[in-house]
This record gives sequence, C-alpha cells and structure tokens, in this order.
Amino acid sequence: MTVLFEKTRWNATAEKMKSGDKEAAGKIFDHFSPLIYRYFMGKTLNRPVSEDLTQDVFLKVIDKIGTFDKKTGNFTAWIWKIAKNRLIDHYREKKSVPLYEFMIEGDEPSAGPETIHKKILAEDISRAVKSLKPEEQEIFSLYYFADLPYKEISRLTEKTEGALRILIHRTNNKLKKILR
Repeated sequence: MTVLFEKTRWNATAEKMKSGDKEAAGKIFDHFSPLIYRYFMGKTLNRPVSEDLTQDVFLKVIDKIGTFDKKTGNFTAWIWKIAKNRLIDHYREKKSVPLYEFMIEGDEPSAGPETIHKKILAEDISRAVKSLKPEEQEIFSLYYFADLPYKEISRLTEKTEGALRILIHRTNNKLKKILR
C-alpha cells in the first residue's frame, strides 16, 4: 500500500513539475538529492565529484522531464535510472579523483589520528566494495549508501525482495572476509 502511494505521489509531483510548478520541482529535489548524493558518495568516495554528479542528475531531470510519462512509468525508477546512467558516464569519462584526495567535511590535511583512521577505513572499504561483482556493488550502494528499501531496489533491479535480502547477506559476508 505504501509503495503504491509513493509511486502515485512522485508521479503526480513529476507531472506538476512537468507543467512548470517550481514548488513540485523543489519537493523532488529535496527528497531525492540526499539519496542520490549518498549513492554517488558510496560509489566514488569523493565529495566534489558526488556533488557534481548529483547536480548533473537534476539538470538532466529538468531537461528531460517532458519525456516522463506517469501512465507507463514510475518516477522514482526513472530518476534512479538517470543517476545510474550518469555514474556509468562518469566512469567512462575517467574523471575520478583518487580516494586519497577525499576529505572528510571540515578536515584539513593536518588532521588528527581519528580522521586519518577514518580515511584509511574508507579506503579499505572502497577497495573491498570495488572487488565485488558489479551487480553486488550496485545492490550494496543502493541499500547502504542510498538507503533505499528492498521494495524500491526490487523495482530498480527487477529482482525479488527475497533475492535482494540473500544477495545483501552474502555480500556482507564476502566484505567481512575481504576486510579481515
């Protein structure tokens, strides 16, 4: 019931945006931008790149909102498809910045041991996630970084919720082994 409500809600909001409603566009941005940003951060571990990619997604949404059809589509799946394609384009363009340039907000290069530990941990996790199969990386990022529920990931990946739970569990176990 909630999933249907969410689909209807975002499809209706997208239709309002399509007709020029700036408030609807703001609601879409306010809801989806933190989720999409976390998704990109999980994939790139680079704040400026993640911010740029998030901005690119919303520029694309603004540019292509006229092509969205609520009768045949789901706005949430549509915007996530744009985000996923933008990430693919980003890697094709090879604009990635090395992970060691990733800075935790407010930290300076002369940061203390706790910050250095966080950066080392981020590098270890990044390497571990990158060693996963692409499908595992995608599911892991959608679940942990974008914080999407299984129902939403199911719609995006066309996998059952049960299959996703099993995949997340196996991926967690695989990452634990890698990180040990």
